Amino acid sequence: MKNCDHYLDLAKIKRDLPSDYALAKLLGVSPSGITNYRKGRSHFDDATAIKIAHLCEIEPAEILFAMQVERAKNDEARAVWSGLLEKFSKGFRWLALPANACGALVPQV
Repeated sequence: MKNCDHYLDLAKIKRDLPSDYALAKLLGVSPSGITNYRKGRSHFDDATAIKIAHLCEIEPAEILFAMQVERAKNDEARAVWSGLLEKFSKGFRWLALPANACGALVPQV
């Protein structure tokens, strides 16, 4: 399961940022806030999740679902959110099918 740490690293890579400090500045959060996300002491709020999605060039709903999985208080709730994330991901992959050189649609693997 992708967590805050994964998305923070992806944002740094996509934006070629040298440090968590630079990422914190770009997001408008404190460096200790980034540390708390990385250590699992806190999770992105919706506004931060959407900012990170834009930095990562991914669908914001993916991160919003992932944060709900992380916030879930019990295994049953976590399983429900994980299932919804998986359904969303499968549906989104089929909506974004790339065309091959002949113009035919081919599923992503």
